[in-house]
Amino acid sequence: MRTLTLIALAIFGLIFASHATAQSGGTASDSSSISTTTVDDESFAAYQRVTKDMKPPKATKAPDPDYPEIPKDAEPRGVVVMLVGINTKGRVELVHVLRSSNDAFQNSAVSTVKTWKFSPAKSNGKPVPVQVTVEMHFQR
Repeated sequence: MRTLTLIALAIFGLIFASHATAQSGGTASDSSSISTTTVDDESFAAYQRVTKDMKPPKATKAPDPDYPEIPKDAEPRGVVVMLVGINTKGRVELVHVLRSSNDAFQNSAVSTVKTWKFSPAKSNGKPVPVQVTVEMHFQR
């Protein structure tokens, strides 16, 4: 439930953060956040970036990822940043890893985000496919 709350707050702040991020050239960061970014990936061409005149997607099912098995001498904390394509039915269709601190964290994050469900983003009252950036933090 904590994750759903964080995601809902992150999506709500997405509209405002995306404009500040675009102007500053930086990235919005939180312990668990969703924002917008661009990737030169043709597969995301059909997914719009969330803009201030859209109603952003809202997570309805967003379980936390499982902490993966990692070697005892490996760093116990990690971050995975993914570009996620959400279709007009609120389902995750595409996942592109932008950055990952460890392959084990990456595998857990990707498999988990693929199970997430959203109420779809809307533009002019109609569902639209969108792309959002999801950042997952792992800590033992």
